[in-house]
Amino acid sequence: MPTDQKRKATLHLNNNEKPTFVRVTLPPKITQPELSVLINESIVKNIVFKHTGCTCLSGTINVLIESVFQEAVQVEL
Repeated sequence: MPTDQKRKATLHLNNNEKPTFVRVTLPPKITQPELSVLINESIVKNIVFKHTGCTCLSGTINVLIESVFQEAVQVEL
């Protein structure tokens, strides 16, 4: 893949449920650096911090990561 071409993960936030729920759809063959950016920048800083006021991942937000094959792994943060 050319370095100037960006790939995207899709995040769906549902804060009407308790706890808040984030569903993540990943691009195929996501790399470790891409996953690190997704978790650190997108989920922790842009969702968790804005929702809770801290980056402590205190369990108030559930994250569901879906593969392109519709299998899912739930990670509670």
